[in-house]
Amino acid sequence: MSYIFDVEDDTVWSPSNRVGELYVGMLNAAAGTLRLPTGLSPDTGDMYEIDIAKFGPLVKEMLATRAHSSHQYLWILMDGVLPISITILERAGSEIVADTEEEQRYLTTVHGMKLPMQK
Repeated sequence: MSYIFDVEDDTVWSPSNRVGELYVGMLNAAAGTLRLPTGLSPDTGDMYEIDIAKFGPLVKEMLATRAHSSHQYLWILMDGVLPISITILERAGSEIVADTEEEQRYLTTVHGMKLPMQK
């Protein structure tokens, strides 16, 4: 069994149930803290449709928050959800543009991770 994250007709991520459930919870927490919508809409208990028009701004704000903070605990918490969110956004065909050198360094690090995104 796995979670399914779709953008329109494309599956952009299909992690195990446990990983999918944890990601949704962490994304909801980050979105709540930043006071932005997640862009996730549940189709069923383990299937989510992603609205890129809402998800993209959240990912961008998470990146800016992470890059402009010097708080190490914030980094640790954001690092649990941000790399996956960046990868999902890019797999959906949306580019995330860095506004600062700090953001570019973070994106370069994420791209170097080569996160597997099972389909």
